[in-house]
Amino acid sequence: MKNYKWGIIGPGKIAHKFAVALTLAGGARLEAVASRDGSRAREFAEKFGALKHYDSYEALVKDPDIDAVYVATPHAFHCDQVLLCLAHGKPVLCEKPMALSARQVEKMVQAARDNQVFLMEAMWTRFLPHTEKILELIREGRLGTIQYVRADFGFAGVYNVENRLFNTSLGGGSLLDIGVYPLFLCLLLLGKPDKIQATGKLAPTGADESCHALLHYREGATAVVSSTFSCQTSITAEIAGTLGLIQVPSAWYKNDRFTLRDPGVDSTPEAFQLEPMVNGFEYQIRELMRCVEGGLIESPAMSHDFSLLLSRTMDEIRRQVGVRYPGE
Repeated sequence: MKNYKWGIIGPGKIAHKFAVALTLAGGARLEAVASRDGSRAREFAEKFGALKHYDSYEALVKDPDIDAVYVATPHAFHCDQVLLCLAHGKPVLCEKPMALSARQVEKMVQAARDNQVFLMEAMWTRFLPHTEKILELIREGRLGTIQYVRADFGFAGVYNVENRLFNTSLGGGSLLDIGVYPLFLCLLLLGKPDKIQATGKLAPTGADESCHALLHYREGATAVVSSTFSCQTSITAEIAGTLGLIQVPSAWYKNDRFTLRDPGVDSTPEAFQLEPMVNGFEYQIRELMRCVEGGLIESPAMSHDFSLLLSRTMDEIRRQVGVRYPGE
């Protein structure tokens, strides 16, 4: 595999973590960073050793040395920036959620297919060792038939009308910002629900301060998804089947350990300790490079269809809760 030269669009907080992960992934390095604010791009480039910095996204995607682009801006801007990258033949890892709505994700996926260029939603939890191990145990039948999945993510956020978390023009709201994690897990394990029941609490800006959803499945399985900015929650997950129960402690979405117990409250849990997480983003970086090296335009593990399912499910949850973004 060649050494991949990466570009980053949007030098924000999450891009800092990604830049560090590039040094851990192997076969990858930061080539350039772009921001509408040229001084921010320059400072980021100096901090992380990028050779180039640009004050426009167009300049970065036109750079012939860039092999892949990480889009790290707020999700309200993902669609246009990803379309720009794909139109210039740049494989894209787009920070989750992929976009504000399924309509936008559909446009992005279609562009990837039309241009035959790789596109993947950066759901880093999907590629962590503990997720892979849980899926392996399920495939082996250790849990039997899954009947119940529950996951949450919540913290006490300070309300501010200008805060990205509550700003609908930036795609604010707990569902898209942090609820995407527990929803991802439920859809990964159970697939498309047959019925969705959602409720929540809106902030004065119209963004969802809290969001809770029940996913019902025709064969009897149920999933429970919770996200909130109003209080600290356990940030744990459990997966219950007819033959076993997996419990992932806090913070479940980035953990390196979990337990599996047989039916019965007195059964002794079997503990699993996976590869200790150093950063966590390096796994999705490796996935993109493997897929691009293999000539793929999507990841089998985090497919276009899955991102479409995730976005369509969030659309329905938002509809029931009453969250609308500008232009909808």
